[in-house]
Amino acid sequence: MPPRDALLVAHVLAASITIGATVSYAVWIALAERDPQHLAFTIRAVRTSDRIVAIPAFLLTLVTGAMLVTTIGVPWATPWLAWSLALYVAVLAVGIGVFGPVVRRELAALERGGVRDAEYRRLRSRARGLSIGTILALAAILVLMVARPA
Repeated sequence: MPPRDALLVAHVLAASITIGATVSYAVWIALAERDPQHLAFTIRAVRTSDRIVAIPAFLLTLVTGAMLVTTIGVPWATPWLAWSLALYVAVLAVGIGVFGPVVRRELAALERGGVRDAEYRRLRSRARGLSIGTILALAAILVLMVARPA
């Protein structure tokens, strides 16, 4: 397999892992909400999986994407690429600066006061919104990468 093709496969695989993991987290937490005795465990498991699977895949997507852009010679200012990078940076910034801290506080509130705790419910609602936003942003990046609109 030519190096460019291997790079493309690595890029698509890393992106697929990122999107798949992110969507599955929302599903696992929604399922655990039906059986709250497992909710704290599920949130902790999702956080661990995020750190060892999704985040490394997300970063590998950036690295392999940058290598592909350089190899293929697509100008960085190409609109679909620029929008994809802007969304990527937004997802990264929100993930580090907002989503991560919200989930940490959500888990602490859950362990302190249970599912009926007002603080937990407020943070769960915020985390759900951030999750939906992240999934939509990742889907938009995927569409831009595949469709490459002018």
